[in-house]
Amino acid sequence: MTETYNKPIALDKIDFVIWGTGDPGWGDPRNVCTRMLSNHIVWLCHKKPMTASEIAKELNVPTLYVEEELEILCRGENGSYGLLRRQDNGRFAINFILLDKDVIEKANAIYTEQLPGICKTISDFIEKYKDEYLAFPYLNKKVDLNLILWQQIKDISAAFSENVKTLLKKKHFADVEETARNFSVFGYVDNGTRYGGGCDGIHAFNVCGFSHIFARNIYVSRVNAHFHCGHDIATDGLLQLAVRAIDGLNIAELSEIEREHAAKAIECGYLYREDDMLYTKILVSSRDDDGRLFKINDRLNKGYFDKESDLVEANIAELIKKSVPKHLLGEWRFANTLASLPILDSVIEALIENGILIPPENGIGAEGCWMSVEK
Repeated sequence: MTETYNKPIALDKIDFVIWGTGDPGWGDPRNVCTRMLSNHIVWLCHKKPMTASEIAKELNVPTLYVEEELEILCRGENGSYGLLRRQDNGRFAINFILLDKDVIEKANAIYTEQLPGICKTISDFIEKYKDEYLAFPYLNKKVDLNLILWQQIKDISAAFSENVKTLLKKKHFADVEETARNFSVFGYVDNGTRYGGGCDGIHAFNVCGFSHIFARNIYVSRVNAHFHCGHDIATDGLLQLAVRAIDGLNIAELSEIEREHAAKAIECGYLYREDDMLYTKILVSSRDDDGRLFKINDRLNKGYFDKESDLVEANIAELIKKSVPKHLLGEWRFANTLASLPILDSVIEALIENGILIPPENGIGAEGCWMSVEK
């Protein structure tokens, strides 16, 4: 008798919000998890390690299909890092931190309870050190505090969770060996809430007279990305104009196509025009100064958030120990990152409300985009 499989109710839509950190070019396991069957297998193995036959029975699909999917999910994109791992007993377990809806909401609430104090501390800190921010040796013809703060805002906002992470390591996970790899992912079951907080960087060599260019941009609720990892400056005429215009670029020397590119570069915030000259609007610094670009913010790790960090640390530690499988405890810091996701957008909104930050119109501009160069 031929076995029949009806469309299983279990394959109703389920989605995850999965973040990544590091170099995705090394191997991003999210890229092989593209089917709803994949999502459901990941979800089941997240709840408890399971065999292929157990998964097939739960989802009411042929075991052969599940076995093929399991192989893909374990192998990942690079053959060694996948969303699942095969255990010695033949069962398959989750291979990245994935928080349930109720857990991520509880984790976020632990952090957001401290937002009023955090936002005031950051506002006062910016006011105290604004002259030092402005004194940094940017290569631009002119800079303003707003662009500098958009460059710094992700680092500034992360200071609180970094303080909590330090306490977590010292008090709760000192004996846990941290997992180290070139790229890692972590996420939560989609609960309809998305947070900003990405920052992508791209390198270019021997372009426009510079031996090395490192461009970066953030993307948050108020700022859209200009580019993502893997983008090639050597084929981007707009970014190349931004590089060429650091010391000024005479419009009369541009070709017709370059003038068209210049108009688009002005529109997206890479350039600005003064009379017949074009100048770079996104912040530019020397590669030699990369090590001190965010140095002012280090002071936020020295007592500014001690009270709030003490209030958060114990609750986050308890949540991590309850919700993260033992074989993934080496990645506990990513659970803390997920818990702190609302902070960046919330700090940005508070600074905008207080007139400290001005967002770009329609989400695209020089804000949150910068580069460092080396001759």
